[in-house]
Amino acid sequence: MPTVTPRCCGSFLVDASVLVQGASGVVEAPSIVYLVEGERTILVDTGFGPTDLMAEYHPSYRCHREPGQNLLAILDDEGYAPADVDAVLLSHLDWDHCYGLDAFESADIYVQRRELEYAIAPYPIHAERYDAKSLGREPPWLSVDLTPISGETELCPGVTAFPTPGHTVGHQSVAVDEDSATTVVAVDAVQTFENDPDDGDPIPGQPMDDFAWWESATDVLERADRLLPGHEWSILDAEPAGLADA
Repeated sequence: MPTVTPRCCGSFLVDASVLVQGASGVVEAPSIVYLVEGERTILVDTGFGPTDLMAEYHPSYRCHREPGQNLLAILDDEGYAPADVDAVLLSHLDWDHCYGLDAFESADIYVQRRELEYAIAPYPIHAERYDAKSLGREPPWLSVDLTPISGETELCPGVTAFPTPGHTVGHQSVAVDEDSATTVVAVDAVQTFENDPDDGDPIPGQPMDDFAWWESATDVLERADRLLPGHEWSILDAEPAGLADA
């Protein structure tokens, strides 16, 4: 059976309301990548870019990496080189999820077609999220060979990508049949466990489409025996670096 391992690939500051509606203050959120080991070795997301570049593009986020949180160091710690990765699944193309793709020359790199179509020329209100060309930047995925997929797609036995739009127009999550239960790598369809309160009603952060997000979050919560959110410290063997306290 395939397995999923979440790893911390750095952290950054974010307004708490971006993660959970109505929350106040600034919090330190982890950047998470997920290693899926099955008939194929699949990496879900690749994190934000070099911290010096992120300081130029997104200074308020104060992107930070502790020793060993570099993507290549994470792979090495798990016993892999980039050439051993068969596929990279991009949940979406927000800047904090899709840098470092040029390291995976032999991998299939999957993204939902709707996400790619929108990210190429987003509305100005979303341009910074995508490091869009309209800002004079080059999105990190623009120079690599992407494989667009549409709808639910089996990546290998027991590992299925499925659309979860709302956070972005073409967000996707991954269901993994793991030990007779379903692990859902929700990523930003459900950003933290606080988006799934005890009464069963999901609480959004700031999705692009509230209605689509609600349907996607509900689908994820119903589908998952084990939930892996997109910015949740408790699923990691890591602690915040203290950015919010500095």
